Amino acid sequence: MTDPLPAQLSAFVQKQGIVVDPEFSLHPSGVHSVVNCVFSAQARFEVVVLPLLARLNDRLPDVPELTFQAFVDDVDTLGTQAYAENVLRNRQRLARRLKVEVARDVAAFFVRHDIQAVGDFRRLEDEAAEQLVLVDLVQEVEGIGPTLAHYLLWLMGREDHVKVDSRLICLFARIGDWQPRLGHDGDCLRITAAVRAVAAELGTTPARLDNALGQFESRRKADSHD
Repeated sequence: MTDPLPAQLSAFVQKQGIVVDPEFSLHPSGVHSVVNCVFSAQARFEVVVLPLLARLNDRLPDVPELTFQAFVDDVDTLGTQAYAENVLRNRQRLARRLKVEVARDVAAFFVRHDIQAVGDFRRLEDEAAEQLVLVDLVQEVEGIGPTLAHYLLWLMGREDHVKVDSRLICLFARIGDWQPRLGHDGDCLRITAAVRAVAAELGTTPARLDNALGQFESRRKADSHD
């Protein structure tokens, strides 16, 4: 039996006039991708993550040559507490750990696996990249779960991945006749398949459509609170 969800999503996208952000772009560096990924968890992107990334850029410019080791060394020079307070000015936690500590450990993970810059990661075969992030990273770094791992993959250039977070869960709960569950493997796979199908229909990538859907849902929630 054909899953009706892709057709339902397609109709929803057309009805709501959802379009891919023409200014969508990936970070030039892997470091900024990691920091984006970690600090976006349970936080408003425009209010929290964008200003934080700007502060990081003043210290470690977002360029392809920026290495994970440079970020690890920079954090270690000050210590995670001081880096959180004085550089990023954000003391949010993830899995009871400072987010900067999680980001630092992700960077150190890549260094241990001979990935120094984003170009090294993008040269990996898809299967190797997915094993590294979706399996090894999730197992080794506390605070990185499957949702953030998929998000990191597309931030690092694998745009066929989808970040099935609370925003997408809420959006899809209104589209179909079902109640998707955050973190449920079957529901995540079904949503991912629908986003991939509609992205192909629109001639874009799943990551770009994912981003557009997330922005739409964020605006809807913000408007509802006004």
